[in-house]
Amino acid sequence: MSNELNDEAMAQGAEELKQLNELFENYQKGGNGTKKKSKEETLAKYFVPRKTKETFRPLPPKGREKIDVAFFHVVWTNVAGGKKRMRKLYCPAHNDPPVQKKDENGQLVFDQNGKPVNVPQACPLCAKYNAFISKQNPALKGLKKDDYKSLTEEQQKIKTFNDKIFDEAKKWQAKKFYILKGIDKGVEKDGVKFWRFKHNFKKQGVFDKLIPALQNFIDQNGVAYYDANQGCDLSITTTEAEFMGRKYIDVSAIFPGAKSKLHEDKLIMETWLNDTTTWRDVFKPATAPVITPYQYLVLVSESNDPYWEDSDSNNKHWVFPNNPELQTKANTRDQNLDAGVSSKFEYATDVVDEDDVVNITNINTSDKSSFSDNAVNLTAEVNKSAVSTPVTSSAISDAEKVIKEINGVNQQTLPVNVQSNPTSTVNTNSSVSNAGAFDDLPF
Repeated sequence: MSNELNDEAMAQGAEELKQLNELFENYQKGGNGTKKKSKEETLAKYFVPRKTKETFRPLPPKGREKIDVAFFHVVWTNVAGGKKRMRKLYCPAHNDPPVQKKDENGQLVFDQNGKPVNVPQACPLCAKYNAFISKQNPALKGLKKDDYKSLTEEQQKIKTFNDKIFDEAKKWQAKKFYILKGIDKGVEKDGVKFWRFKHNFKKQGVFDKLIPALQNFIDQNGVAYYDANQGCDLSITTTEAEFMGRKYIDVSAIFPGAKSKLHEDKLIMETWLNDTTTWRDVFKPATAPVITPYQYLVLVSESNDPYWEDSDSNNKHWVFPNNPELQTKANTRDQNLDAGVSSKFEYATDVVDEDDVVNITNINTSDKSSFSDNAVNLTAEVNKSAVSTPVTSSAISDAEKVIKEINGVNQQTLPVNVQSNPTSTVNTNSSVSNAGAFDDLPF
């Protein structure tokens, strides 16, 4: 008994010493008490199949959901050197718990039974999507697919207008992703990782290959695929594919292995199983100095999102397009710029392919909308080949006026000290990286 107590005391002492050492190490680096993660440390939590063969071991879920569902906006954002890149931005409206509604006077709203009326968290990008959808002409609502074979000239104008509006709207729509927690058996030293892949409405995505593999293992073995002692490793085969003229690595097949232990070393296995990291700790809301995550999304919706300009090594600084006051405040000395630059923090949300960094002048309409294959045209499912009436330029012109109007709305400077969303926190030391080596293209 005494030996057990001694062992427990020694373990506790070792853990306390480790924490003190980490605190002192961070202090010596000039930190503020929170150890920043490097790009490499962040990538270590982000699983993306890149080799021809990969092996991934799912971990037991902590809650009811075996595979988590999350939503991200996949949008073009600003980066250094006058370029643009695609980023997956956390959607508060879809991912966060609802909040109680407030009326125009700021008072909490209750229903007739005195119960709170809850609404989704505010999301500027979802709001922009809804603003476009609300401009569609409802005259064609209710028409079936076959009805589009005999549209009148006026109906064709409406359809052309609605389609044009929807093409712009879907760029701001939140996209559905799946996230699986597990171990990259090729790099076990990295510990727990998260595999994020996009929902595919054509039933040709990673999820559509993964589920049959998991079902097959359960049918053959009568045990959960994530069981620590009798679960299975997943063998993932990748291939090089091409999409919109760009090459990427695609998952071509997933096969379950035989029953096996998560790891032969009991201590390592317990470490993995007791890891409390969730996908929310990895795919966090994006932000920048002196603004909240909500304000960052507002700026993204206006194409005024801030970025870290490091093209000139002698003049690295934050750029806040059309927001000079915020830019000045973000670059003042009290924002601890040295700490922010020397240990740039990059969320996995920020990780992209080099191919996603493009010159602004090279972006065309097809490029911007090429990653929205999961969008659903709310006007109807249209068989375009069955439509005989020609597209009218007047309808396109009308739609472009609406698009210009909405894209120009609220293009205003954010007050420096105003927090548009009280539940958001200001991050004064984060920085947005403009380079990376991984992503799960195509979307």
